[in-house]
Amino acid sequence: MSASSPIRAPIEGRLRAAIARAAGAAAWWREQVPLLRPRTADASAAEPSHGHLLSVPDIGLSCEILLADRLFHDLRPAERDGLAAWVRATQQPSGAWLDPAGRPDLSRTALGWWALVEVGDDPGAEHLVRARRIVHELGGAQRASIEVRLWLAMAGHIPWAWLPTMPAELWLLPTVTWLSPSRVSPWARGVMTPYLLLSRAPARVHVSSAATLLLTRPDGEPILPRLVQPGLAGDLLQAFDQSVKLIRKLPRGPILGAALARVQRWLIGAQQAHGGWFSARPTLLSLIALRVMGANYDDPRIVRGLAYLRRARGLARAPGRGNTFTPHLAQALTCAPLALVARLVRVALATGDPAGEAAVPYLLAEEIRQPGEWQLRTNAPAGGWPCEPGADKYVDTLSTCAVLDALHALPKHSAHQSQVRAAMRRAVEVLLAMQEPDGGFARFERGESEVFMTRFPLRDAQILAAGALTDAARVRVSAMALRQLSRLGFQADDDRIARGLQWLWQRVTVDFAGFDLATLGELALCTAALCPPTHPLRQTIERQLRGRQREDGSYGAPVDTALAMQGLMALEGAACIQTQRAARHLVQLLDSAPAELAQAGLSDRLGGAWAEGLGLSPRVHDPSAGVREAALALTRFAEHGGQI
Repeated sequence: MSASSPIRAPIEGRLRAAIARAAGAAAWWREQVPLLRPRTADASAAEPSHGHLLSVPDIGLSCEILLADRLFHDLRPAERDGLAAWVRATQQPSGAWLDPAGRPDLSRTALGWWALVEVGDDPGAEHLVRARRIVHELGGAQRASIEVRLWLAMAGHIPWAWLPTMPAELWLLPTVTWLSPSRVSPWARGVMTPYLLLSRAPARVHVSSAATLLLTRPDGEPILPRLVQPGLAGDLLQAFDQSVKLIRKLPRGPILGAALARVQRWLIGAQQAHGGWFSARPTLLSLIALRVMGANYDDPRIVRGLAYLRRARGLARAPGRGNTFTPHLAQALTCAPLALVARLVRVALATGDPAGEAAVPYLLAEEIRQPGEWQLRTNAPAGGWPCEPGADKYVDTLSTCAVLDALHALPKHSAHQSQVRAAMRRAVEVLLAMQEPDGGFARFERGESEVFMTRFPLRDAQILAAGALTDAARVRVSAMALRQLSRLGFQADDDRIARGLQWLWQRVTVDFAGFDLATLGELALCTAALCPPTHPLRQTIERQLRGRQREDGSYGAPVDTALAMQGLMALEGAACIQTQRAARHLVQLLDSAPAELAQAGLSDRLGGAWAEGLGLSPRVHDPSAGVREAALALTRFAEHGGQI
């Protein structure tokens, strides 16, 4: 077959060109992180510009920022116009704003209408008339999420009694009790605390009227929404809620005062080093609560919080709009997520880009070095990495695993190896401390998915937990944690690893039909590292992963194809025929893209991925996922000697 040698060079050249193009687009996304951008001579003189968001949420938080600016007067004209343009651009021709599944969403449509009226749009304009009609068809704004009803109450449109009641005395309970606020997820705790202070005030924010979004009786009174789920348990809880509201009107002496004092101390103490609270929405509510408590506009806590919100803004493009959609300013849930930043650094290290090793000090500097709330139900020293830069109170298992994955790719001769090994040793203790009694792993705190109050038939009870115990997101985090522990020296015969694998096996046998390719790919990487080829868990995952390939060689979306490739190569230890077909599909996509297409356009062509958000924004869009994972998959394919 000597005649094949003249043909091999151009084929390898195509593969190298595809890797270079995908890696170049991933590098462009990495440069959107302010601390990783190349510095220019006039960088210090010019005001820093907003980069593109690595994680794009829905419009809800942008709308709340526009409404809250009536209180803070912090938005610059360009920011105000940019946020409003983002809200307008994502509205559908029907007048609705959609959820990630493509259905009209009551809460987003109500907030979108309200925010646009707040910035000066005419409520009689056609696009707002259509939006109001959608809100009425879906039951009126009073049936929206607690996020919308909180703003309706603060605006004086509905009574505070239409929102759930929380006794302030809960904050006096020991942390081990089921009803203690320390038992809910960190995001929910960051919202519950300012919410309690706002409802106790009761707070009032003078914003544009949204009364026309409410469904009313013939006499003009808004129709009361049901706050609990149907059934006997819901009726009993409704009666209990009414009793609590009645008791709140009675004098309760020093106990209530002590409880409110503790709530205020917790609110002030929960502000993180970056200036915000757990994320952007708890930060916004906490800033409003501080104003209710009497803090002035120039209070350092409010100044730092508003600065955090500004840093968390960036340019965003609506997913699925293609290269024709102009990016607009949007409010993100957090600053650049460290998990995505670490993944982009991993691409640079895999492709030999010097910027990868140059970014390692940035990752090491973000390690948590002091105790925090995440240690309430754990027994581990400080270590690991948070969800976003500058956070210092909450360890994120997802970010920790992503950073460890990048650090493992650091060249052995690097000058940072001693610091990296020390950080890895500390991360081991953190990962082990995050394992739940059932064998799975928590993301932020142990017990965050098993919140007792979610058993109450309240409409909004599900937001108190960080997902369910069997969610695919928890399966992915657990598989990532087990894989990192295996790379740090733990074997399958360790009791903690064995419990984790047994938990994964239970999830695979019970919930396997609902797993997406991202979960399957992570399970494949985990079992390839810990299980022998004859292990039933590994064989089951490999069989399902191979069976999902399509006739054209893809696994659906490009990001799914790339993730499946990485999982198959880990299981096989080589480039098999299925990975070759998948690689050929990715290379064809990159080849067929016009050469003049910008990096953002190439990312749109390969597509992004939907990922887990936080709380009331449960899904976010990751626009860099396609090019990032394609670069990693094709690089690994080339390392295994694969040819297209």
